[in-house]
Amino acid sequence: MSFTSKYQGVSMMKKVLLSNTELYVSQLSLGTVNYGTEMDTKAAKNQMNNFFELGGNFIDTAHVYGDWVPGTKGRSENIIGEWLKETGLRQEVIISTKGAHPPISDMSISRINSTEIKRDIDESLENLGTDYIDLYFLHRDDPDVPVSVALDVLELARQQGKIRYYGCSNWSLPRIIEANTYAKEHNYAGFVCNQLMWSLADINESAMTDKTLVLMDEETFNYHEKTNMSVMAYTSAAKGYFTKLFLNKDISDKISSRYDTLSNKLIFDELIKVAKEVCVSLIEVELAYIMHQQFASVPIVSFSNDEQLEQGMKSCELVLDDEVIKTFKKIKKYVV
Repeated sequence: MSFTSKYQGVSMMKKVLLSNTELYVSQLSLGTVNYGTEMDTKAAKNQMNNFFELGGNFIDTAHVYGDWVPGTKGRSENIIGEWLKETGLRQEVIISTKGAHPPISDMSISRINSTEIKRDIDESLENLGTDYIDLYFLHRDDPDVPVSVALDVLELARQQGKIRYYGCSNWSLPRIIEANTYAKEHNYAGFVCNQLMWSLADINESAMTDKTLVLMDEETFNYHEKTNMSVMAYTSAAKGYFTKLFLNKDISDKISSRYDTLSNKLIFDELIKVAKEVCVSLIEVELAYIMHQQFASVPIVSFSNDEQLEQGMKSCELVLDDEVIKTFKKIKKYVV
């Protein structure tokens, strides 16, 4: 096995082309779920500045981010919009956002309909202070609604120039296939990217309390290898599970129930071996694993401080041998 680790700064930061798009994005996407809540406006803007200076250009948000706190709606999008206006970097940054999420107060209420989707797109444009969104996702699905309802309104928004491309988040594989079949039949652009929960760690599905979240499983992974459809992976660091395990830190019952599996014990042993050999942190290897796929695959990561951000960005310059990736894939069960 051979490994290479190099970190050469902004000018050398590799960009990835998302399939069926003209979007060249940084290998890591900056997650902004905590902007305006756990992270105040000043700290959030400072983080985006640092991310951009380190070579990042891909920022992920959602219409609903921050709405669990009383008061201003769309907090994350609004902060990003202020930052874009203050820095003048709109043309340099790729923005992805998500809409049609059920109400926070009642996740059983579907918002997959033309009125709600249109409203969320327009409100996101206003929050972000921009006249276009680079990549727009439907945040949740409703299997009882025909895919035509969602695809028709997204394609219209694309043709109107409000969004450049669109994708799905937390959609099951059968629904993705159904949607892209409908898109092909009607000469639509279709979903160009799938945003779902995925990390190096396997997941105990029975421990997932939010059943509207969709996990990367082996069948879905094989579909992406076959079709080359791009992926954005959220919870890509598995809530810091492996690092906490390595440092003997307390792991909450919620995280333990999700990740304490036999396969993860084997993955953990291999992860330590690889990280030691290349002299990097476990998290760098974990994120690099997501990046090292046959299809364009981008981990979304939220950082609490500058040190975490710099460490995460270093993963973009970590080159893993193909045999390392193959070894992890042999161990992985994805969902158990």
